[in-house]
Amino acid sequence: MELKEIRLKIESVANIHKLTGALETLSALKMKKSQKIALESRPFAQRLGRLIRRVEPTLRDKVKLRKRKLRTALAVVIASDRGFCGSFNQNILKNAENEIKKLEKKSPVTVLPVGKKAIAFFKKRGREFKRSVVGVGDYGTLEELKPLADFIIKAYIASDYQRVYLMWTDFISTFRQKPKMMQLLPLEWKELKEFAHQAETDAESAETMIEPSAEMLVKEIIPQMVMYLIYQCVLESNASEHSARMTAMRNASDNARERVAELTLEYNKARQEQITKEVCEISSAKEVLG
Repeated sequence: MELKEIRLKIESVANIHKLTGALETLSALKMKKSQKIALESRPFAQRLGRLIRRVEPTLRDKVKLRKRKLRTALAVVIASDRGFCGSFNQNILKNAENEIKKLEKKSPVTVLPVGKKAIAFFKKRGREFKRSVVGVGDYGTLEELKPLADFIIKAYIASDYQRVYLMWTDFISTFRQKPKMMQLLPLEWKELKEFAHQAETDAESAETMIEPSAEMLVKEIIPQMVMYLIYQCVLESNASEHSARMTAMRNASDNARERVAELTLEYNKARQEQITKEVCEISSAKEVLG
C-alpha cells in the first residue's frame, strides 16, 4: 500500500473516530436523562397495575376488561426513528415478527409500527398497515402519544380489534435490553404484573367498591391507564435505544482508535522501508559513480 493511500486512510478513520466520539457523548447525555425518566415513572406504572388488580373483579364484565371472541388483533410495535444504535432495532423487530407469526395462527394481525425503522421493516416484508407513528422524540410525552392511545381505544371499543398487543424493548440496564410483548387490551393483571416489574399480593385481589360508578371509571380512568401504559413502554424503549446507541458508538470509537494505531504502525513501517530503499539506491549510485 502506498504511503499516500495509508495517510488518507488514517485521516478518514480519525474523522470517523471524532464523529463516533461526539455521538457517544451526545448519546450518553440522552441515555442518562431517558433512563432517569423511565425509572422514575415505573413506580406510577406499578401503582396502576395494583389499582387495576383491585378493580378487576368489579370491572371484568366491562368492555375494556371483557374478553371477546377473537377475530382480528392489533400489534403495536415500538422501534426508533434513527439508526446508529447497534442491534437495538434488529432485536425488537425480529422478535416482533416472530411473535406476530405466532399470533397469526389464531387470527389475522394488523401491525401499527411506531418509528421509521419499524415502518421500513414491515414495508420491506410486504405487511400493509393503515396507520403508523413517527417523531415521538428522544423522551416521549403524553401529549405526543395521546392520538395513538385514542385511536387504539376507539378501535377496540368499536370492535375493530378484539386484542391489542404492545411490543417494545424493556430497559434492564445500560448494557442489557430485552424485547417484550404485553396484551394491552383487554387489560389483564398477569400481563401488567410482569410489565410493571412487581410481585402479586393476595391482599390486592379483593373486590373493591367503586364510586361514583364502575361506568364512570371505565369511561374516564381506564383510557388514561391505557395511554400511560403506552407512554411507559415508549419511555422504556427510549432508554433502551439511547443506551444501545451509546454502547454502539463507544465500540465504534474504540475500534476506530485501534484502527488508527494499526494504520500508523503500517505507515511507519512503509516509510522506513521507503527510506531504506532510498539509502540503498544512493549507496548503489555512489558506488557506480566512484
